[in-house]
Amino acid sequence: MSNPFELRFRLLEMAQSYLQEQLQRNQNACSSAWDLAQEQGEATMKLWSELQPDSYTIEDIKKKAAELYEFVETK
Repeated sequence: MSNPFELRFRLLEMAQSYLQEQLQRNQNACSSAWDLAQEQGEATMKLWSELQPDSYTIEDIKKKAAELYEFVETK
C-alpha cells in the first residue's frame, strides 16, 4: 500500500499521462483536418491556427488528479 504522498504523486502522473494522450489524439485529428484542407485547397494560416489544440496546464493536471482521487475516496 502506498503512503499518501506516493498516492498523490501517482495520481498526478496518471492525470498528466491522460492529458498527454488526449492532446496527442487532438493533434492527430488536427493533422488529418489540415491534410484534408490542403487537398481541397482551403488550407490557410487562419485555419491552421484554429485547428491547433490547446496544450494542458498544471491546473488541468491538478483538476484531473482531483477527479481521479474521487474514486479513491469513495468506498
